[in-house]
Amino acid sequence: MPTLIIAEKPSVAQELAKYLGKAKREDGFLSVAQYQVTWCFGHLFSLAEPQHYDERFQKWRAADLPILPDKIAVVAKKDKGISKQLKIIASLLKTADEVIHAGDPDREGQLLVEWVIRHYRFRKPVKRLWLAAQDSHSIQKALANLKDNQHYQLLFAAAQTRAIADWLVGINLSRAFTLAAQQHDYQGVVSIGRVQTPTLALIVMRDQDISQFVSKTYYVPMLHVGVAAGSFWATWLAKPELRDKYPDGKITDIADAEQILNLPATGIISQVEAKKLKTAPPLPYRLSRLQKEANAKFGLQADDVLTICQALYEKHKLTSYPRTDCDYLPESQHAEAATILQALSQIYPALQPLLSLANTTLKSAAWNDKKISAHHAIIPVQGNGMNISQLNTKEQKVYDLIVRAYLAQFFAAYEYEKTEIVARFAEHDFKATGSVPLKEGWKALYPPSKTKTPIDDTPEDELQEQKLPPVQPQEVGHNLATEAKQKQTQAPKAYTDGTLISDMESVHRVISAKSKDVDNKWLKLLKENAGLGTEATRASIIQTLLDRGFIERKGKQILATDTGKDLIKALPKSVKSPILTAMMEQELSAIENDGLSPDDFLAKQQAQLRELVQLAANTPIILRACTPAKAITPKTYKAKKVIPQTAINTNANSATNCPKCQEPLVQRQRKSDGQTFLACSGFPKCRYIAKN
Repeated sequence: MPTLIIAEKPSVAQELAKYLGKAKREDGFLSVAQYQVTWCFGHLFSLAEPQHYDERFQKWRAADLPILPDKIAVVAKKDKGISKQLKIIASLLKTADEVIHAGDPDREGQLLVEWVIRHYRFRKPVKRLWLAAQDSHSIQKALANLKDNQHYQLLFAAAQTRAIADWLVGINLSRAFTLAAQQHDYQGVVSIGRVQTPTLALIVMRDQDISQFVSKTYYVPMLHVGVAAGSFWATWLAKPELRDKYPDGKITDIADAEQILNLPATGIISQVEAKKLKTAPPLPYRLSRLQKEANAKFGLQADDVLTICQALYEKHKLTSYPRTDCDYLPESQHAEAATILQALSQIYPALQPLLSLANTTLKSAAWNDKKISAHHAIIPVQGNGMNISQLNTKEQKVYDLIVRAYLAQFFAAYEYEKTEIVARFAEHDFKATGSVPLKEGWKALYPPSKTKTPIDDTPEDELQEQKLPPVQPQEVGHNLATEAKQKQTQAPKAYTDGTLISDMESVHRVISAKSKDVDNKWLKLLKENAGLGTEATRASIIQTLLDRGFIERKGKQILATDTGKDLIKALPKSVKSPILTAMMEQELSAIENDGLSPDDFLAKQQAQLRELVQLAANTPIILRACTPAKAITPKTYKAKKVIPQTAINTNANSATNCPKCQEPLVQRQRKSDGQTFLACSGFPKCRYIAKN
């Protein structure tokens, strides 16, 4: 009897079949040797909608909340293509002697294939294929290291429990707060999520910091010091007593700065310290760091970077699995370095001069088994004959970042000499710093970028370092010039994709800086659980907030809309604080790693939801209207596909409003022929369709 391989998607199935031999194409699967290789289309099953449990849940009513089914049902998605594929899989399972679970190597991949296997009650052996990359070498290695699927049951339990918890929060709190907002004439849907809502709160908080910021002028005492071998500018070292008058250390009275600069003509060099330092190569990328870097360098949005990385992994077979939260590599993989670099010489010929300088006997700090989580860092793989010239421009840019970060692991550390000079004039000390490169090391991989002009609020010791002349301790210094350098404090910058993802990942730092009364144990939890969302979900969370009309893009900036600001202002702290997420993540991790009971966890979640639903009923939610990029209807919660609207006029006399009920008209798309038409957004209550 054959072995059935169930892949997460058709492209993975095709690569597996191609490696196994000459495959015969069948209806919904591939036959090759003793294997039958079939596929899912991502999630074929989902958690049932509320109306599955009771038809009355079709409508949104406060009296029905919270909706807490005794057992959450997992049901097949209603789609002709999915129904057909499930019948094929069911038939194949009947004749299979063994199944190889080939879902993506992550929580969701484990869940979606496991749901299929469990639905059809397959009782024979199930092995797990953990495929970190899709080139032939990686497939060979993964097939040689199959594990019993039982080894991954805690991962499945955590994934399913997370899905149920998110369903309970989304269904109940979105309904509860939408109904509360409708009491104050709001017509849209108030979408609430355990990660989505705290993320919106971060953006609103940043926007408030910017709008409330008041810039102030301050002065930095500077001294131009002359010595025998040249001269340099030095910055005044503030004395502790300065804080008595200026708590933030910034001198706002020019008279005080000028008083400091009332200096004698000569002083002495009181201290000269030169240190030889090294900087290790940067680690390979995890997804969030790559998203941040690509956004800063190329202006790519987070979702774009994830899509590109998925294509490099899945379509082009040039990189390893992208949705990783790890910057490190398995020590055993170091032995493959020479082979990967040899492949890169064919994939990326323009890098050949740098590839020839790489020393694969070097082993950087990136090779560390103790730091490996479910997945290692994103790295190039041997590929299947693809060349970088076949990638589009954006793919080439992201691939270049990944390759250089990997290549850096085989270059020596960057070495430089850092010098600090302190000059004393009367009772005042002035410091200058400078550095001299000694050994280029890994920096040879990164062409010098245009020097950035520091913003005015940058501390003086972080300014561009100058080239210092040689000096000796106790050498006489001459007062060549003084300057009370005028500067301005700068407002925080609006979020971009990169900086928002960074703060989502390190939200404990944001909360610590803004809320002094937060218990350190919650900050520690947020840090340990990598903040808000996961590497795989952060980009989609941003997109969801955009689709709901709670945030908007202006160039590279991400800003909260009026609706988003109103929502965060109105919501109770327990709903918008990331602390709730931290608590949940801690227990989900305990399910995955320590075997915590999912039932105990969900019982706590349900108790919390009962309190929050009651809180919603007693909270005034007053929101200004918005035009979301994607509308969802409060009738069924799950959206019908709506083409994004360009503009909706809420004037009842406007031609864009329904002539029957005055609700806005929206563009919809017929499933039969794909044609668009204008229809009332109040459907099914109002069934008006415009004739033209």
